[in-house]
Amino acid sequence: VYRVNWLKAKARWQRWEEELSLVEHEMGWTISWFRHKKDEWHRRYRQTTKPGHQAYAQRQVLLWEKFELDAQNAF
Repeated sequence: VYRVNWLKAKARWQRWEEELSLVEHEMGWTISWFRHKKDEWHRRYRQTTKPGHQAYAQRQVLLWEKFELDAQNAF
């Protein structure tokens, strides 16, 4: 009986460790995604010459930059 409980507890611990590892990686992927979107909008900002497009792209850069910074601070 004790051995079975020990094995179940060990399996729960291993699942917890795996889940923790996945969550840590997902946090890194989230930050990378926000950085990618920021860089993508920054590229669009540099490529356009229309003031309206530049204003929109600049707002998007600031938005994704804020997401990135918030995620870095939260994680």
